[in-house]
Amino acid sequence: MPAFIQPILGTLEYAFAIITLLGGVIAIHELGHFLFAKWCGIRVDTFSIGFGPKLFAKKFGETEYCLSLIPLGGFVKIYGQDPEELEKDENPTPERAFVKKSLLQKISVLFGGPLFNYLLAIAIFALLAVAGVQKLPAVATRVVSSSPAFDAGLRSGDVILSIDGEKTKTYDEVLSFIAKNPDKTLNFSILRDGLPVNLDIPVQKEHALTPYGEPSIAGLLEGIDPLAREPIMATTVKGQPWGFESGDKILSVSGTAISSWEDLEKVLEKYLQSHPTQVVFEVERSGKKLELIGSIKSSAKYSSAIDFLNKNGIYNPELFIQEVMPDSPAAIAGIKKGDRIVSANGKNVFSFEHLRTVIQNTGESLLGKETANKEATFPIVIEREGKNTTLQSSLKSTTGKDLLGNTIVTYTIGIASDGKPKMPSNILFERTLNPFKALWIGSAETLNHTIMTVVGLKKLAFGEVSAKTVGGPIMIGKIAGDTFSHRGWRDFLRIMAIISISLGVFNLIPIPILDGGHIVFAVVESIRGKPIPQSVQQAALKVGLSLILVLMVFAIYNDVTRVLP
Repeated sequence: MPAFIQPILGTLEYAFAIITLLGGVIAIHELGHFLFAKWCGIRVDTFSIGFGPKLFAKKFGETEYCLSLIPLGGFVKIYGQDPEELEKDENPTPERAFVKKSLLQKISVLFGGPLFNYLLAIAIFALLAVAGVQKLPAVATRVVSSSPAFDAGLRSGDVILSIDGEKTKTYDEVLSFIAKNPDKTLNFSILRDGLPVNLDIPVQKEHALTPYGEPSIAGLLEGIDPLAREPIMATTVKGQPWGFESGDKILSVSGTAISSWEDLEKVLEKYLQSHPTQVVFEVERSGKKLELIGSIKSSAKYSSAIDFLNKNGIYNPELFIQEVMPDSPAAIAGIKKGDRIVSANGKNVFSFEHLRTVIQNTGESLLGKETANKEATFPIVIEREGKNTTLQSSLKSTTGKDLLGNTIVTYTIGIASDGKPKMPSNILFERTLNPFKALWIGSAETLNHTIMTVVGLKKLAFGEVSAKTVGGPIMIGKIAGDTFSHRGWRDFLRIMAIISISLGVFNLIPIPILDGGHIVFAVVESIRGKPIPQSVQQAALKVGLSLILVLMVFAIYNDVTRVLP
């Protein structure tokens, strides 16, 4: 594909996502008004998909159906919403006018739009329940050596059956339980090699944001990972005594097949307990299978399989440098491709993710969290050709913005890892083929998001959360485009459902010009027994329009400040 085609396709993909999401949820909203108006016997003059200049129009019966130029929504022209319309109409049909209908009929037409937004959300969530979703099982597939999780007793491959008595089936449930319990010690009931084990594990804490954008503290357990590593080894020395070369894929250890680096560590752990004099490795190199024999001195002492591998110069490539960015701090410091990172700023690193955290924390402690206007260096120890060397590296700062538009600084040194994660084969696939259960799931999820939206609006109105959380069409469009392009149709539909719920809730706010405001007008008119004076209605509508315009301008301002550096 020619290089110039890719950005064009990317732009079209974004445009399709935005039109589908925004246009879809607004069109469904207007369809609700349209169908309820028809059901109540109210004349509908126009039903348009999109707005602006008409591209296509065809009249069926009394209604003109249009396809308009701007595809972000639509509108319905309901006869008689304005009482003056009846006076100006050359062929008035007052019995078909909105203003002549009962209070219940008026409310049903006005509520029809939000109702269809909720029905759309229920349908989407139900469809997703039927389609199913892949989830990682509740397994600590990798427990990183020397991490808090490892020190607490967890080991790679532990199946987490329950936490504090609450059963866990998926890895998401494990993370959720941990997140809810910062700075607490939790009892993990696990299954290790077929045997039950109970561990009391302390949970750390980290700064996070609630769904409403409020700063909060969440629980964190460093060192567990649902993904294993490929059993590919790396070394910094030439002529490794047992004949290993970087890139060798280890297939078995003394006849026991392995499929991941974590398998290698577990198999070796058991094998070393028999005090063997040698270990036979079957490896794959350049498509060929080789047998490598490692001799073990009887006097050698190893505290673990990881210690055995490390002392014999056999490492996973995770902390080996695959690439050093040109002119980066790492390149200037003298770090080269093939080097192994041993420690950073005096801290031994046990994974590439841990290295990122150490570098970020180092940058924040030396230069600050919000600005990067100073220079500083820190020591980084690398292994090259079997020898450790200490280098001094500076930091590269990248200024960006978080979800609330606050300035944040990310620190890096300009290196890429050589490690490769291994996708698990035991992924769970959760789905329901029972349509009634699917609709129940869809309804429950819609209700949950509706409550969250209402609570969020309440917190925003009372100043309990930052006004920076307000987003407009730019943010929605970016979310739609990013989700469609990078996360797949399931996540895109989920975002569409959430936006549809937000639109439904927002339109029911009792502000003149919104559906909620018109419902208030209808109720007041019913109580008074006569229409609200036009002057009062016009004044209220102007106030409502002004409020909406101010909110839109503010939301777009937030969107722009999030996008601009």
